[in-house]
Amino acid sequence: MYLLQARDLKKSFGVRTLFSVDKLEVHDGDRIGLVGANGAGKSTLLNILFGGEPADEGTIDRRCPIALVRQSGEAEGEGDGRTLREWAVADGARKSGGERTRAALAAAFSRGDPLLFADEPTTNLDLDGIETLQKQLRGYRGAVVLVSHDRALLDRVCTAIWAIEEGTVRVFPGGYSAWIAERDRERAFRQFEYDQYRAEKARLLAEARDLREAARGMRKMPRRMGLSEARLHKGTASIPQGTVEARAKALSRRAERLEARERPGDLPEVRMALGAAHPVTAKTAARVEGLTVRYGPRTVLKDASFSLPTGSRTVMLGPNGAGKTTLLEHLMRDGECARFAEGVKPGYFSQNHEVLDPKKTVLENARADSPLEEHEVRTILANLGIAGDEVHKIAGTLSGGERAKAVFARLLASDCNLLVLDEPTNHIDLYTAEALESLLRKWKGTLLVVTHDRRLAEQVAERLLFVEQGGVSAFEGGWQAWREEQARRAAPRDAGLDELIERMRRAAEFS
Repeated sequence: MYLLQARDLKKSFGVRTLFSVDKLEVHDGDRIGLVGANGAGKSTLLNILFGGEPADEGTIDRRCPIALVRQSGEAEGEGDGRTLREWAVADGARKSGGERTRAALAAAFSRGDPLLFADEPTTNLDLDGIETLQKQLRGYRGAVVLVSHDRALLDRVCTAIWAIEEGTVRVFPGGYSAWIAERDRERAFRQFEYDQYRAEKARLLAEARDLREAARGMRKMPRRMGLSEARLHKGTASIPQGTVEARAKALSRRAERLEARERPGDLPEVRMALGAAHPVTAKTAARVEGLTVRYGPRTVLKDASFSLPTGSRTVMLGPNGAGKTTLLEHLMRDGECARFAEGVKPGYFSQNHEVLDPKKTVLENARADSPLEEHEVRTILANLGIAGDEVHKIAGTLSGGERAKAVFARLLASDCNLLVLDEPTNHIDLYTAEALESLLRKWKGTLLVVTHDRRLAEQVAERLLFVEQGGVSAFEGGWQAWREEQARRAAPRDAGLDELIERMRRAAEFS
């Protein structure tokens, strides 16, 4: 028996159909990941299923209470006594974004509704918070529908994927990696069908062409043939000639009637050595030594030091508020405690995306600092999901995700040889995150990335920096090596969310 069923849903904005749904069901114990590109309608679909807004068409049968945690850190849904919104506001008021998200999640978990909707619950959570959330979602007693860009979370929690693609919602069994594998298989099969279609059409047209050539040859009279012999030849050749021409026409018609197959779109290959235009000869590209930063009475960083070996690929991790962004800002100033080696040309992706000229197009912005040819810059843009006429969009009209893509393109196309990225996957969709990872793996310069995205860390890190308790420590190895080391040490995880849930549950018993 299902907890929720949706049939024949349709939602449009103006003349654009956002999505259409034939049938969706949620059963007890389901862990469903809702994925799609930015603007595909994921949050809208979740809100419609919850009952927060109407669909244009279709029916929804809800057979249990539903809790909803929104991106804003609000929690909604009726429980015993106070509503979830009241619980979350009471516990999360006047707190940071991460703390509000924790409060909203704790409120939802504490009520224990049979069905939980969570819209980007990892927003503003640090690594410990994300892993605690993962544990809670896996242990939730009801069903969960989860919108997330965190691919590791989708892999480790979900038993099914709902993918919004080209205005429809498709259902795939398994987690994120299973969906990617199925998507790749489907693409490979479409490529096979396209290749077969092209080959068969070429064969039919070639055979028809050969028959027409043969028919034309039949019309020519042999040399030194007399008039009477020519008349006889024409009469005897006309019968097979007509047959051959008829066969040629039939083959041409068969070629025209073949069911057309579209060629799956291929991304243009990035052949340039990104980040290698100006090699750095020093062994260390950048260094921070003895950095202390205070905000009023609070010491954020105390005698913090780290270095970036030339050509290294480093990921910086740490809890919210530890000072990671502060470290990057001081590094980019190349000041008293921070030094770049001679020849280093840094490029910086901040969370504000302020490097774009709002009056210029995406292509003009991407080429602003670039020594590359236009077609090479267009290739980088296309790999990030900006192709065709989209390159001529004015930067000031772009959405947050589009601005992030444009900034990535500008940095990757520039002549910088040290790339510093602060939370690059925060506001981009799964497809763009995959594309960015692919481009970063091609990066030949020095790389420093601050992220809570575990899949990004796994894909690009050769070494890790941890910012904790005012200091910085290094681990000379990748993400998997560090996880194996952590498993050996059996390090305890942050239990803050567990404690908050238990406190709210006890409070609910007396409300």
